[in-house]
Amino acid sequence: MLLAMTRYAIMAGDRWITAVYPDQTLQVTTRKEDASSWGSHERAAAVARVVAECTSNTVVIHAIDEPAYRGVK
Repeated sequence: MLLAMTRYAIMAGDRWITAVYPDQTLQVTTRKEDASSWGSHERAAAVARVVAECTSNTVVIHAIDEPAYRGVK
């Protein structure tokens, strides 16, 4: 049985964030399952601030449940 863990994904408008690069280039997708996620709300908030500086879209952090694969045999 896989346990679920809460992680945080970011949306800008109708796009999910897949990557944020040091030069503030964003990579996005329309598919939630392809989005990157961050392990803490604080880290996601820091990334969301960078995303907000790069776009005029509304930026939202979503809590998502992902399988906790660590230690699974």
